[in-house]
Amino acid sequence: MNGAFYYDPGAPPVDWESRETLVLVNPEWLRRRGGSLDQFARRLPALEGHVWVSTSGTSGDAPGRARWIALSREAFLASARAVNAHLGATRADAWAHALPTFHVGGLGILARAWLSGAAVAPAVAGKWDARRFHEVATTARATLSALVPSQVHDLVAAGLASPPSMRAIVVGGARMDVALYERARELGWPCLTSYGLTETCSQVATAALSSLAGTAYPAVMPVLGHAEIRAADQGRLAVRAASLLTCAADIDGDDVRVWDPKEDGWLRTEDAGRVTGGGVEVFGRLSESVKVLGEIVSLPHVEEQAWRWAFEAGLAALPGFDLAVAAPPHPRLGHEVVLAVAATPPFDAGRRAAIEASLDAFGRERLMAFERVRRVAWVEAIPRTPLGKCRRALLGRQVGEQAGADR
Repeated sequence: MNGAFYYDPGAPPVDWESRETLVLVNPEWLRRRGGSLDQFARRLPALEGHVWVSTSGTSGDAPGRARWIALSREAFLASARAVNAHLGATRADAWAHALPTFHVGGLGILARAWLSGAAVAPAVAGKWDARRFHEVATTARATLSALVPSQVHDLVAAGLASPPSMRAIVVGGARMDVALYERARELGWPCLTSYGLTETCSQVATAALSSLAGTAYPAVMPVLGHAEIRAADQGRLAVRAASLLTCAADIDGDDVRVWDPKEDGWLRTEDAGRVTGGGVEVFGRLSESVKVLGEIVSLPHVEEQAWRWAFEAGLAALPGFDLAVAAPPHPRLGHEVVLAVAATPPFDAGRRAAIEASLDAFGRERLMAFERVRRVAWVEAIPRTPLGKCRRALLGRQVGEQAGADR
C-alpha cells in the first residue's frame, strides 16, 4: 500500500451538493508522470455534478495511457443509500476510514456517512499501517469500515483482533481468499465479501450481515437494492444500477476518446460469475484464465490455493511477505503458471529451496496437474494498485523476462 494517499480530514474531496465538475487522481501517478492534474482535467468534458476518477489501470500498467470514469454525484448517493440500507447504517455508527479518496471505495464511505450522519475517523496517515488502523478503530469505537484484502491480510499477519465495537467490514477491490477470510473471522473481524466496480461507484453485491453468525465463506453475495446483475455469454456478468457511470474517457498521448460503454442501460463486465436466488457468485476475471496444455486454468483459483499454502506454512504472517500468480506465454505449455514471491528481508538459497519443495508437495495434493505452479519467481515486490490489486499483466511481463534472463 506504499505510495497511496488517503482521506485528509481537513479537506473532504467532494461537496455532495455541488454541481461543479471534480477530477480526482492518485498524486503518486501524477508525480511519476511528471505532469499536473490540470493538463488532464482540461481535456475531460465538464459534466455538471460529476466526479471524474481514474481507473486502476491509470496507475502504471499502460504508460502514456489513462482511462477516466465519469460518475454523477446522484450515482454515488444512490450507491450510498443502498449500502447504508444493507448495513443498517445510522448516525449512531462510526466509520474507520482507510481507503484512498481518489478511488470510489474511499469516496463511497464519505457519501454513506454524509447521508446517514455517521462519524468518520481517518485511520491512515500518509500510508497504510495495520497497527495504526487498529488503534484508531479501537479508540474511535468504530462500528463500520471498508478494506481491501491486502489490508485484512496485514491485520491477520499482525495477529490483531477486531475491536469489540466493530460490527461489519466490507471487503472489496479484489476477491478475498477463503483462507484469509477464515483467519480473519478467527480473530473476530466481521468481514463481508463484496463485488463492485469503479463504474458502479463501488459495490453492487455484498454478503449479508447474517453471514457473520457463522464462519462459512459467503461465496454467494446478495445483490444490493439499487442494482440488477445477470450472467450472459460464458457466464460474463452484466450490471444495471442507479449508480452506473455516465461515460468513460481514454487519454492516450494527444488523443482523447469519450464513449459510453453501456448497452441498453447494462454494463458488460470482464467478470465471470453465477446469478442465483437474488445473489451472485463471482468466479473472477475472464481475462485471468489461461490455457495450459489445452486446459483452462483460473489464476485467481491457483492464487487462492497458494495463499492457503502460505498460511499453513507460516509464511503469510512474516512481515513483508507477499505473493501472486502470473502466467506468461510459454512455447510448449501455452502458458506457464508462475508463483511470484516477495519477502523482506529476502530468503536465502536454502530457505528458498525448502519453500519450493513445500509448495510443490502442496500443489500435488490440492491442484490438478495442469494447474500446478511450474516455477517460483523471487521478486522484490508484487506490483499492485493503491487498492491492493495485483497488476497481473505487469507481473506476467516481469516474471517472463526473468525466465528469459535465466535461460
